[in-house]
Amino acid sequence: MNQTIPLNKLILSPRNVRRTNGDEDIESLADSIHSKGLLQNLVVSESIEHAGKHEVDAGGRRWRALNLLVDQKRIAKTFPVPVHIIPRDDALEASLVENLQKVAMNPADEVEAFHAIVHGGEPSIDDVPNRIANCARRFGRTVRYVEQRLRLAALAPEILSALREYRISIEAARAYASHPGHAEQLVVFKKEDARALTQPEWAHRPVSIREALAGKSFPLDHRLVRYIGLDVYIGAGGKTERDLFFGDDDRELLIDTALVRKLATEKALHEAQAQAHTGGWLDAAVTPVDGPYWSTPKTPDGFKERWASNPADLPLVDKHNAIAIFRVNADGTGVELAQHWFQPAPPAAPGQADSLPPAIDRDWQAEAREDEIRTIAARLAAPKVAGTALEGRAFWPAKDRAWIDVIEEHEGKTFVALMIEVDPADLQERLVEAEAEYEAREAEAAEKRRRAEAARAAGLDGVEANDTAAQAGSSIDEPVA
Repeated sequence: MNQTIPLNKLILSPRNVRRTNGDEDIESLADSIHSKGLLQNLVVSESIEHAGKHEVDAGGRRWRALNLLVDQKRIAKTFPVPVHIIPRDDALEASLVENLQKVAMNPADEVEAFHAIVHGGEPSIDDVPNRIANCARRFGRTVRYVEQRLRLAALAPEILSALREYRISIEAARAYASHPGHAEQLVVFKKEDARALTQPEWAHRPVSIREALAGKSFPLDHRLVRYIGLDVYIGAGGKTERDLFFGDDDRELLIDTALVRKLATEKALHEAQAQAHTGGWLDAAVTPVDGPYWSTPKTPDGFKERWASNPADLPLVDKHNAIAIFRVNADGTGVELAQHWFQPAPPAAPGQADSLPPAIDRDWQAEAREDEIRTIAARLAAPKVAGTALEGRAFWPAKDRAWIDVIEEHEGKTFVALMIEVDPADLQERLVEAEAEYEAREAEAAEKRRRAEAARAAGLDGVEANDTAAQAGSSIDEPVA
């Protein structure tokens, strides 16, 4: 029903779904209303708590602009406001309909409003899928669109707050929502939030978030899922979720990753032992089922790891007391013999020792420090590129690169590897200079960690400790001086 109500008889409704950006650009809106009039009615409902007043369910920014005109003494506080009166039960939906037609609605407000309508209303519809379908039909959206908003509304509260505060993008929120578990989301979110303190341009990137969460669930086409079978997983109590943000089509995700690994390991060990006994081996072991291709299991006591291009060709006498190593093959159809195997290790003769000191007695930190200093010295001893055709086009590879491809394509650029010979004597002469540079880097990294810890202590309690020094030496290559 359309009529007018004095402005001082209108109050803002708690059911108005817009809770963010309500005061944005109010002055220009007030000027427009003063010059052209109120072109759109406010949607209101009768107030129960405040007798004689109505609550503005849709049109909160226009209500604020009118009150600003009152404060500026440009209109009277009893200014007759055109309104459309609706029942209180329809207020939430009316507010959402109006705000969906506007560009700047905060995404967190939108997803929470959809959640409130689907899960808080529709008393005549008793199942959620039908409520979602009905909601999508009423608001002119697809079912998938509504389902995506409900998944975003179910994000961990800290992540939803970050979306509301524009600390993360809607794309980042979708990446976090690709896994339903709050614990898994927050592990990644806190690390990304800590990274934002020192490297904001690299924090909360959707691709990084998805990569970090990839190991927290398994899609149906993953080799381990093909290997154990979905029916076996479900039969063991495993749960699945739909990934609503993967391309145009949904995909099913197995979220009990520990169960997937357990089932795959048990099946692989059973098959491996059967193949090992048939092949004449003493026993079998399996590599970590979701580890890298070259990984090996823990070496049993009394054995040592050996390598052969094809262990199956070993003489039977060598297999008789040895343990074969198997892994789940790439297509998930079974297990295959790896190129490593365990051979019995004869006891050392009295007075004889290994050529390497026991791992427990080695000073790994000192060894890593020495290796880093030698790397710096080698780079210092290398020919300079400044003033040559290589300036601005040559890069030192990051420390964590175990190998360098001869040619590499990255972000539209082509990189070609180049080996440079360095005289060992020149490297030796640069060690003192390299050690000084190393100590300076360590001091700078320690100061960054100190500042990051201070910032977290000031306002980010609960954020996991972040190794800033490790970030400083990340996979980004350094320009050659």
